[in-house]
Amino acid sequence: QDVGKPFTRCGLTRRYLQFITGPPPRLYNKTTETVYVLPIGGEIKQWTGRNCPVEGCNFELCLYSVGAPPRTFPLCPNCFNNPKPEWGQIPGEDTTTAPGDEEDENKERNIRRMAGKNMIRECPHPDKMPLIEEMTVSPDPESNGVLILDPHLGPKWRLVSTREPTIVNMPKSIEKITVLNSKDEVLGC
Repeated sequence: QDVGKPFTRCGLTRRYLQFITGPPPRLYNKTTETVYVLPIGGEIKQWTGRNCPVEGCNFELCLYSVGAPPRTFPLCPNCFNNPKPEWGQIPGEDTTTAPGDEEDENKERNIRRMAGKNMIRECPHPDKMPLIEEMTVSPDPESNGVLILDPHLGPKWRLVSTREPTIVNMPKSIEKITVLNSKDEVLGC
């Protein structure tokens, strides 16, 4: 049976994941019968050609746009559903998890996502996730987030905050921007 439309490639099987609009929106792997729930509250778009930089992931990335004017963030379906603790606090979650309850917390998080109770109006990934770190330009002085380069890429360059609806528009005379790999010791980005 055909479910959804081919949307993005799975990093495990390299087959296309089917996009099901929902609610909640999700990606479905027909081969492994795995469901990857996506964030609610924004628009999900294809972003072909870029793979997740997290070691062992290799999923093709999507774009998640939220707000008005829209702020766009990169989204890895696998990393969104399986965040690592070293990446920091998960957007939209509280941090009161008792030691040893991590597995139960993951199950509860997936149930909330499947039930459509996980509206995300900010970057869907934690700020220390490698994908977000490689796009980070500066800490955001207005929030606990960071400013990243908008992944839509030129000609209208801008920085967007991962935690607040802040947008910094760059001058139109800028033709090319590159985020360097080196980090500033003081700012940490």
